Amino acid sequence: MKHIEVVDVHVGGDLHRIVLGGIAELPGSSVLEKMSYLRAHADGLRRILLHEPRGGHPSLFADLVVQPGTPGADAGFIIMELMGYPLISGTNTMSTVIALLETGRLTMTEGTNQVVLEAPGGLIDVTAECENGKVTSVTYKANTPTFVAASDLVVDMPSRGVVRYDIVWSGAFYPVIRAADVGFDLIREEEEDIVSFSKSFIEAVNQLPRPVHPVFGEEGPISFVVYAGELQTGEDDSSSCRVCCYESPRNSVCRAPAGVPSTSVLVNLVNKGLLDLGECVRTVSIFGTSLQANITRKLDYHGKDGFEAMVTGSGWITSKSQIVVDFSDPLTPQEGLEEILN
Repeated sequence: MKHIEVVDVHVGGDLHRIVLGGIAELPGSSVLEKMSYLRAHADGLRRILLHEPRGGHPSLFADLVVQPGTPGADAGFIIMELMGYPLISGTNTMSTVIALLETGRLTMTEGTNQVVLEAPGGLIDVTAECENGKVTSVTYKANTPTFVAASDLVVDMPSRGVVRYDIVWSGAFYPVIRAADVGFDLIREEEEDIVSFSKSFIEAVNQLPRPVHPVFGEEGPISFVVYAGELQTGEDDSSSCRVCCYESPRNSVCRAPAGVPSTSVLVNLVNKGLLDLGECVRTVSIFGTSLQANITRKLDYHGKDGFEAMVTGSGWITSKSQIVVDFSDPLTPQEGLEEILN
């Protein structure tokens, strides 16, 4: 019988299970190579962390902390979700930094802490504000740019007719749909309808040709749908936008507006000339939780307009526990898990 040491952290209601112990260091000279090994040879770890009976939270994710392969990085982490292994994720980044600092795995100082994480999709610069042993806010910037892979696409859905969307890469390929075009206000009461529509949309869009990343290549079937509300201006001239993300094969949507979906929506707005570089936008989920995001820089990225973004949020540790791995339990995943346990 073995144990996996985990710390659960929520950001905006999205729960992230951070693995800090119990797993041997994976083969590979980079976090991308370690992720590829885990995906090919030991997917049982993702399954035991996320699937019932040990998982089951409607918006649950997991991150395995590993040794980084890039000089100057403080830690590496592999992102695990129900759909598989995305290359970059915002709230996973925030939660991993919170877990590392608040458990003492990385040294915390009072005030501003600078941390560099290596994700499978590249380095992420993180600024964590800390007070009395608590991370009060986290701001991250991924060094791998976001870009609009395709604009003004259409898919014909039997139950809905023609649906228009754009595809933005921000750690994975995210179709972005204007919520009003498909009749959504992005409120909590619509969750069931959003999920139903999303499943049908993903099935339809995966019948069409998919974009290929210029560095990471073919990333497999589309697994996400992002819905963008209208850009609103408040009485204090602040901007806000409702954002909702669905991830296949869930029966729920993200509780937070989420980091890379927020980035995808804002980059799409900048690309269409509807948002200025540097303009801060509060992105709000259907549950009322929020993040602050802004697109800070435009640059050339393999012949496309690439964009860098900064996203800020807060998170809280909800539990510290051990996952018991007992292979006499028929519901313990077998896919390579035993081989990577310490």
